[in-house]
Amino acid sequence: MNKLLNLVLFLSLSVFADNEIYVDQSGNSANIDLEQLGGSNLIGGSEATSGTMTALDLDGVSMTLDINQIGSSNIFRSDAIDGDNFTGFFEFEGDSNIMDILLNSTGLISADYIDLNIDVTGGSNQIDLAIAENSDSSYLDLDWIILGDSNDLDFDIDYANAINYVDINGNSNELDFSGSGYAGTTSADSAYFYLDLDGSSNDIDITQSSTLARDYLKIISNTSNSTICVVQNDQGTSTSC
Repeated sequence: MNKLLNLVLFLSLSVFADNEIYVDQSGNSANIDLEQLGGSNLIGGSEATSGTMTALDLDGVSMTLDINQIGSSNIFRSDAIDGDNFTGFFEFEGDSNIMDILLNSTGLISADYIDLNIDVTGGSNQIDLAIAENSDSSYLDLDWIILGDSNDLDFDIDYANAINYVDINGNSNELDFSGSGYAGTTSADSAYFYLDLDGSSNDIDITQSSTLARDYLKIISNTSNSTICVVQNDQGTSTSC
């Protein structure tokens, strides 16, 4: 029997600092909304303690997770979002926040038909995302909007039939992307990466290394004093940025 979870938490710093949320959810069709307003807040798993975060854990199919952290020096970590047909809306506003997001990191559970939207507004944020590192995530739709300076975006995806759109508007941002996976031999079966870059002094490293696949890359940039390195490798000689 499917389980339905509706969870809405509104936390602020009006009385106490350093709010913490942990979620350990198992079951299908969960609908979870987590909101934190203020600074130095934490979202993590069932073993989370102040200063030592473990990860939020969600297991099941057809889940929806809506995260809103508004403020600075917040932490969101999740290394166990596992299941097909997952929809995520992640919004972070503020500076010096840490976002560590893992979906199907072990590859033991499939992570197909993922729709993930990540909006970041602010500076000096650190964002790490890994999806299906050991097993491909088919039909992934990933959208990023990064507005601000000196943000560090690092993501690794093993995928097929995927759309990956990144919009960066700001200066001195760093992006490291690695895409891999077996995706067939036609462009319709392979991964599509689209980068829209505005700003100066940005450092962009992109690697697509799908086995036998026909990955597609599109970059539109209006930038100065920036470094952009792109490597596409389908079983050729090893190269790097």
